[in-house]
Amino acid sequence: MRITLGLALLAMVVAMACNKDDDSASNCTKLQGKWDATSWKEDDEEFLGDTIFIISSVIDFKVLEGNQGDVDWNITYTLGGLQNVFGSYEVNESCDEVTITPKSGAPTTYSFNIEGEKLTLESHDFNVHVVQEYIRSE
Repeated sequence: MRITLGLALLAMVVAMACNKDDDSASNCTKLQGKWDATSWKEDDEEFLGDTIFIISSVIDFKVLEGNQGDVDWNITYTLGGLQNVFGSYEVNESCDEVTITPKSGAPTTYSFNIEGEKLTLESHDFNVHVVQEYIRSE
């Protein structure tokens, strides 16, 4: 009886550990694809909109190989036009942070959350709290 109970408990622990890893891996894979910005706030002030500072932002996370992949990020500003950011991205082991490194520039790390077709990126750049929200476009 004790052996059967012990084996059942061991099987439950192993099953829960496998499910956790599967969820993390799927969260990393869900990041792949093209995302269109619906909101870009800095210290709770909206910066995205036709008459505001940023007109559009589109991030394309290419295929993830291991924990790294290429990224294309196009940001269109009201003044200054289009900025193309090409580089790479890397996700952490728990698949809740992504570091985007432009080919010429410093890396920025974002915490990220995906709920359905909605991606939220959050960072603290130079003491400014930035929250970006995106919807999947492809």
